[in-house]
Amino acid sequence: MKHVAEGMQDFYRRLTKDGYHPEDVKPALYQVERIVHMEQVRRHILNCTDCSLCERAKSRVPGTGNTSTPLMIVGEGPGEDEENWGLPLVGISGSLLTLILGKAGIGREQIYMTNVVKCRVTDEKGKNRTPMREETLECGKYLRRELDIVRPKVVLALGKVALQFFFPDMKTMSQFRGNIYEYEGTKVVPTWHPAYVVRQRGDALTKAKKEVWNDLKVAIECAKRERKR
Repeated sequence: MKHVAEGMQDFYRRLTKDGYHPEDVKPALYQVERIVHMEQVRRHILNCTDCSLCERAKSRVPGTGNTSTPLMIVGEGPGEDEENWGLPLVGISGSLLTLILGKAGIGREQIYMTNVVKCRVTDEKGKNRTPMREETLECGKYLRRELDIVRPKVVLALGKVALQFFFPDMKTMSQFRGNIYEYEGTKVVPTWHPAYVVRQRGDALTKAKKEVWNDLKVAIECAKRERKR
């Protein structure tokens, strides 16, 4: 990453020498630097062979979106649709999430979306399974880099795997969802994973969708407050 910083310093000198105001140049270069760093992370993910998940995965699925957003959404890991398309949260559950975000006036392009695990996690029969703790710890190094680059004010953590990445001792989503917690200076709001929501029926479905909506509003309002500080 050192050569990126050196390049930005060179750009700064050249632009200010050409007459651009330093206070205009700094934030512009900061955004460019974040984009470059994230592209490096994305390339590392796409070429990763660091654990056994890579052996079965058809593809790796990096995060995507706005690297300057105050709100980051973190899910569990890619499913079959995400693996096929190479994008996080784009299957049926991701479509539900996109719908809920849209009702809040937020487009996917405005925020950053990613997962704890970047490869689809399957059993011997090729069916989705929950990532083991050691798998989330290994793959979590990429999520930590994404957090370092984006520096979101608030993370909306979807499901128990995402929740336990930040807070390993929190075992029950129903107990902790909708509240605001702090992880290394970043606020975290846990909520149900959309995949859980779409499995519900009747009153349970209505209740789960309402809870995700309410939790999203908590995260949005928290992000607004944090940006003003």
